[in-house]
This record gives sequence, structure tokens and C-alpha cells, in this order.
Amino acid sequence: MKKNTLEEQVHPFNFLQKKFFLSTTTDEIAFLPQMPREQISFFLTQAFTKKKKIILQLNQLKNQARLTESTGYIRCAPFKRSQIVLEDPLTHMTYLILPSDIRHIRLP
Repeated sequence: MKKNTLEEQVHPFNFLQKKFFLSTTTDEIAFLPQMPREQISFFLTQAFTKKKKIILQLNQLKNQARLTESTGYIRCAPFKRSQIVLEDPLTHMTYLILPSDIRHIRLP
């Protein structure tokens, strides 16, 4: 069993990274199949109308080397743009996501 002693040096950023920035890397995320656009649209509509929490797996972006997932509730997009507003109540984060960036949708 590991003991916390004064000799053990803990970097403050490591604590913050473990506490707040728990992003799952590509090694931990299973690549799920690309859903058809109609199915993505149907799932997003159902999640919005029934106020269900969902997990969105996003395609790899050009400037990002890893696959990402975002969890939260769908909210109305202002100005009726083609962006999806996903709010995560646990981390108090709001994501603006384009429908074309969504790979897969599932329930937590």
C-alpha cells in the first residue's frame, strides 16, 4: 500500500489533470461504427424531446489526433444554426458540435 509522505513530491498539475481533465484517450475509447445521418438526426431529436443524457462520439478532427466523446444533454441552438449545444451538468461544460462531426450516439 502506497503511503503519502512528505518526501513524495506531487506536482499540482497532475492533481488537477486527474481531478478535472479526465478526457478519455483513443486507447480507452472503442471505435464505434459511423451511424447514418438519418439515425443521428432521429437520436438527437429523441434525446432533445425526452431530455435524455447521451454520449456523443465525435470523428477525429484535422487538428486532433485522438477520438473524443462528450456526455450531456441536448439544448436548443441559438439562431437556429446547424450546431448542436451539448451541456454537461457534471463538469459545467457546454459544447458546440456540428452534426457532421458526430460518429456515434449512445445512452450512458
